[in-house]
Amino acid sequence: MQSMMPAMRTHVPLLRPRRITHSGLGLARRPDRHQGSRSLHTSESRQAAPDSPHQTFNDAKCAQNHAHSHVLAAPAGAGDVIDGVATAFRWPGAFGSHAVSILGSFNSWQEPIPLHQSADTGDWFVSMMLSPGLHQYKFLVDDVWQTSPCEPIVSDSQGSYNNQQSVACSVTFDWIGDGLAREVFVSGDFTGWMDLLPLSKEVGSNKFSLDCSLLPGAYFYQFLVDGQWSVSSNSIVEADEQGHLSNKVTVQTPPAFHLFCAEPSWQGATIHMRLTCKQHTQGWQQVALHNTASRSQHWGGGRWKTAVIPIPKGCQSTQMQLAMKSNTDEGHRPSESRQYMCPHPGGYKIQQGQLRPFPQATAGPIMLVSDLDGTMVGNGHEADAMTYNFKQYWEDNAALRNSVLVYNTGRSLGQFTSLYQEKAGALALPNVLITAVGTKIFLLDLEGGCRERASGQNWHQDLQWSHRLDEGWDLSAVKQVAEEAVRRHANDSSVNWLDHGTEHPHRIALSVHTSSLEDCLTHLRHGFQQHAVQVRIIVSGVGDYRYVDCVAIKAGKQEALEYIRALFNIPLTHCMAAGDSGNDILMLEGQHQAIIVSNAQQELLDWLLQQKQTPRIVCTDAPMADGILEGIARHGMH
Repeated sequence: MQSMMPAMRTHVPLLRPRRITHSGLGLARRPDRHQGSRSLHTSESRQAAPDSPHQTFNDAKCAQNHAHSHVLAAPAGAGDVIDGVATAFRWPGAFGSHAVSILGSFNSWQEPIPLHQSADTGDWFVSMMLSPGLHQYKFLVDDVWQTSPCEPIVSDSQGSYNNQQSVACSVTFDWIGDGLAREVFVSGDFTGWMDLLPLSKEVGSNKFSLDCSLLPGAYFYQFLVDGQWSVSSNSIVEADEQGHLSNKVTVQTPPAFHLFCAEPSWQGATIHMRLTCKQHTQGWQQVALHNTASRSQHWGGGRWKTAVIPIPKGCQSTQMQLAMKSNTDEGHRPSESRQYMCPHPGGYKIQQGQLRPFPQATAGPIMLVSDLDGTMVGNGHEADAMTYNFKQYWEDNAALRNSVLVYNTGRSLGQFTSLYQEKAGALALPNVLITAVGTKIFLLDLEGGCRERASGQNWHQDLQWSHRLDEGWDLSAVKQVAEEAVRRHANDSSVNWLDHGTEHPHRIALSVHTSSLEDCLTHLRHGFQQHAVQVRIIVSGVGDYRYVDCVAIKAGKQEALEYIRALFNIPLTHCMAAGDSGNDILMLEGQHQAIIVSNAQQELLDWLLQQKQTPRIVCTDAPMADGILEGIARHGMH
């Protein structure tokens, strides 16, 4: 993000919260846009910035009032912070909460630090200055300690589960000015546009900088320069989902050694390791192994364990030498164990006594959204074997990198849990379920631990998604219009009720004969318009009858997919959807990668033939779950 060119004062207005206050950590916050009257002034008459085609607005007065008063502080109890890195933490609003705090090793597990809720997303955020290294933490959500399933989870020596983040500089925000800037902040969706993080001016230059530790993903951000919102011409500029011009950065995993081990003898063990770089060789250190999100269990009872060893700042050409130390080996010397050499930072697996590269560990998580029946599962031993093959791949590879598995299904929650039990361990456990044509989202209950320990029988409905669908929706009006359509065709019974909205409050469903389909659709559209209700009409199915689902305007399989992708902060390039029927078209026609398995129904194949031929959609040679594996490989995400 560095450049030798001055940043253009390409100021753009943020249609987001503007009031500046001071948080308990001493940094500036922008609370709800509707609160109070001390908002930054946004003039409707905007003036063009000098030598810039962009527009600006004047907020210098407000910036002057707060000049030199913002300090990004370390949390109480953290002690001296050496080479501090600004670190953002998030608790997803999708999990429901009224008050959220965070506690961790970074403040010696002392005083909980409150998070602040974004009025835009419902998520909770806090930012603080931390020393580089591994930090474990936990969230206090409405007086209950919880881990976030959207971030890596590890178990400590007492068997308790915590989130863990490797704090290291993964991105540097630079503002190179014209010599006149006095105070520069950065804010973005990584803080929920809540916190203003101050940049430090380098002595003798016009550059302001801030080192940040962000989880892998894509982020939008802007600078506040002497009270004016600005984007830097030295970095990528794009419109975000709301159409606001912002800078954009894609954050990769910082250099580190990511070790995964499935040796039965290593369960509960620690490792001895030492790093060697050009400058020096460290002494031997002990590092604990933690559980992973994988549910795989190997011969001899071995489960995947993991350790992350960050690279010290300034180290180059780093190697890592390691050896196992069992909990029963008192005084075990590293020289007496089998030793391994990792020649450079990256991902590694130790399995059956062999050290193997695992580069996917540093590529960040992927998200797969798959249909169930006909795609992930089928009938008979051959189909079950394919389902099991996929599970083995997912648990031994994708789950190790904290990937997200989603089933987008026509089954109800109860029908899914029955199917999961019926498949007797052959079906991979998802993180999320999408049901009822994208009107319901269920999140896996981790049951106090992580995905590895979850039973798969307990789920939380995402109420934030439900509340989002309320906008423009009137179930009684929708039912009234649909009932009129049913009565219009009472003589031939060509339009019939399937769901009155009793089970799914944001959806009603009809079964319509093809001879009455156009008349029914015309009546529904006209009726919804008369009642001023916003409805998305979805037609699917084959044969003489079609399914007609009327759902909230913000609902749908594709909309739910995008919501979950944002929830887990998965880049678009790391997202795939897989299906086999016309019912899956809505989630296959997005911008993400798509997989159509070889046993796809004719309706879906006919749709595929009409699409422009691009690498985005893969039609596999293998059927069902084997086809999903083929598609993942052909998209380069295996």
